[in-house]
Amino acid sequence: MYAPRPLQVAARRCFPILLLAFLGACAGPRAAVVLLPNQDGSTGAIEISNEAGSQIADKPNQVVRVTSKETKPQQPAVITETEISKEWGPVLRVSPLGPKTFHMYFQFGTDELTLESQNQFPRIFEELKRYPAAELSIVGHTDRAGAAELNAALSLKRAKSTLRRLVEAGLKHSRVEVESHGENNPLIPTADGVAEPRNRRVEVTIR
Repeated sequence: MYAPRPLQVAARRCFPILLLAFLGACAGPRAAVVLLPNQDGSTGAIEISNEAGSQIADKPNQVVRVTSKETKPQQPAVITETEISKEWGPVLRVSPLGPKTFHMYFQFGTDELTLESQNQFPRIFEELKRYPAAELSIVGHTDRAGAAELNAALSLKRAKSTLRRLVEAGLKHSRVEVESHGENNPLIPTADGVAEPRNRRVEVTIR
């Protein structure tokens, strides 16, 4: 995100979602930055600085206001959703949606979804309606039980079967990417040979 000097905004971690406002009034804060939580509930961190000093915001809905380049940014303060909507409502209405990821879990050694994961398909289609030009990424994973070569093939089979189920359920998007990560990039790091159910998954990401 670009901010004209002397105000500088730097991300500290986790690709935080920011809203930045420059205010034209002579009295009161001249700029304000609010840190929003990601869709999965995680929150990054930002450092707001100018010639007089800096502040770090690392909690959801924290705002840091700046009155001038000669005055240190104000202490971070948590504000309500109503206050955010009032001050940044127009920006929020036109801002592009961030990615949304669904985790689909599988029975051991197969491309058969768990019952709970089967029930996620309606949620995926509901979410797709919010993206006018959606791109889908379907990435297959396995746990670390079994040989790495077999796991690579199994994770690809899981990704392809998930795409097939989506198409059978009515998916018409042509912008779909299918990948296989095998036993690499586990959700839950384990030793080799460990059967971890949460790693037997496909990640469906909508952008």
